[in-house]
Amino acid sequence: MKVGIDYKNIWEISYPIILGGLANTLLNLTDTAFVSRLGETELASMALTTIYYFVVVMIAISIGVGIQILMSRRAGEGDRNEIGKIFDHGFLILSISGIVFTLIMHFTTSTLFKNILSSQDVLEASMQYISTRSFGLFFAFTTIAFRSFFISIGNTKIITFSAVLMLCLNFVLDYMLIFGNFGAPEMGIQGAALASVISEATALCFLVGYTLKKHEIKEFRLFRFDNVSVSRFRAIMNLSSPIVLQNLISMGAWFLFFVVIEHMGERELAISNIIRATYMIMMTPVWGYAAATNSMVSNLIGQGRQNEVGKLVKRIIKLALGTSSIIFLLMVINPSAILGISTSDSVIISESLGCYYIISGAMFLFSISVILLSTVSGTGSTKAAMIIEVTNILIYLAYVYICAIVLKSPIEWVWFSEAFYWTLMGLFSYLYLRTGKWKVVKI
Repeated sequence: MKVGIDYKNIWEISYPIILGGLANTLLNLTDTAFVSRLGETELASMALTTIYYFVVVMIAISIGVGIQILMSRRAGEGDRNEIGKIFDHGFLILSISGIVFTLIMHFTTSTLFKNILSSQDVLEASMQYISTRSFGLFFAFTTIAFRSFFISIGNTKIITFSAVLMLCLNFVLDYMLIFGNFGAPEMGIQGAALASVISEATALCFLVGYTLKKHEIKEFRLFRFDNVSVSRFRAIMNLSSPIVLQNLISMGAWFLFFVVIEHMGERELAISNIIRATYMIMMTPVWGYAAATNSMVSNLIGQGRQNEVGKLVKRIIKLALGTSSIIFLLMVINPSAILGISTSDSVIISESLGCYYIISGAMFLFSISVILLSTVSGTGSTKAAMIIEVTNILIYLAYVYICAIVLKSPIEWVWFSEAFYWTLMGLFSYLYLRTGKWKVVKI
């Protein structure tokens, strides 16, 4: 329950989260790889719809981070009973929110996309996908409650098991439902959406079943709901709301990034979808370290060991950079083969290489900056993290708009925004941590 700061402890907490995140990322890559065989229009539409879907899911992830930070702080203090109460309140927030956002996405997306997309073909393909994919929101939202709980108590291996189950099932269902194999209906891009929904639902059922059968439900008094209070809801939302706004703006900017590229042309959008899928794989291990940073920093402060936070963060950054170096070496050996996982179109692969090398280099900046930003959030300074993110996003969007729309620069210059973005993020986060203001934040 109480974490240490040695490399072994950091790795034991991080690697199951990394593997679980990698399985989730590979799920999206699987969808992209299969859908790319349908055509360039379908591939282009996946860039927008998957980002749009995760803009909404990011709301749940943000609330989950707030819940995780609170439970980790109580874990550091040794208060198991309060961990269960926080989980129950977080579970209610996320499950109800999942239902609400499912309805919103299902009934409003058509109007939104008609107003922002210039290609009718991309619009039609996007709506085929999102009309079905929207039903996965409830399962995604509710799963995050369990993910936050298991990370906060240090039982991260179960996250890996559920994610691998989801990935394997999605692979089989994609093959069946997209192309009509094994007697299944040939549904095209809509089949990819249905495969993901079924896989997410199965992963949630696995987590619920595991939790009900294991001792955690008794030890932490989960699902009692016998002391539901406004004050706990308020504590969760006070901590989470800046993270929600921060990540919603971040993912919203990511979505706008692809909307801008869509106006550059279907070819540029198809290239960007391939780069996005590859970039997400490269980023996944470091995102795992970032999730561990949130929890470990909060836990350490809960133990009254604020003076050791700096040493912990330095060690996590070293592990993140080491992991990124290994990924970089693997990625640059044969770029065409890596890009070929997502598409069989040799022209798109060739035209994607410039962007590919840019994101490969940006990975090292990302490895430092996202850990520093997660440290800010993990201390409970979520409002400061939000201000850092919003400031950075405004600069980022200005750069993207000028390059793509005003100057009509090549796609490589637009993607260079990633290096620019993470440089500023790391700088702003570091300057805040140097002030020491986080040491007096109470949650």
